[in-house]
Amino acid sequence: MVELQEVADLPRNVEEAEEVNSEEEEKEEEDISYDELKKRMWKDRQRMQKLKEKRDNHEEASRQAKQEACRRKKMSRAQDSVLKYMGKIMEVCQAQGFVYGIVPEKGKPVTGSSE
Repeated sequence: MVELQEVADLPRNVEEAEEVNSEEEEKEEEDISYDELKKRMWKDRQRMQKLKEKRDNHEEASRQAKQEACRRKKMSRAQDSVLKYMGKIMEVCQAQGFVYGIVPEKGKPVTGSSE
């Protein structure tokens, strides 16, 4: 003979399941003491501050790298234009040659001359 046993109250639909889950979460949240929560919040703030500093340092480094690349590109263009105009001066004035130097604010000087 088969005996039927009563099944525990199982949720009949999704809404009831969510309600049961939210009640269980509330019980778990209530188990955390004030001091534990305060300590966890403090640790999270410290982590957040470290992550912000890390992100800021990374952004600063990438910005400086971009500025340096831009500066080098401008220097290269300036050097090309100096060579171009010195070549024109040599043709017009029938000069024998030229020597030039560019001294940047920081870094080593760039010099050049005709052949």
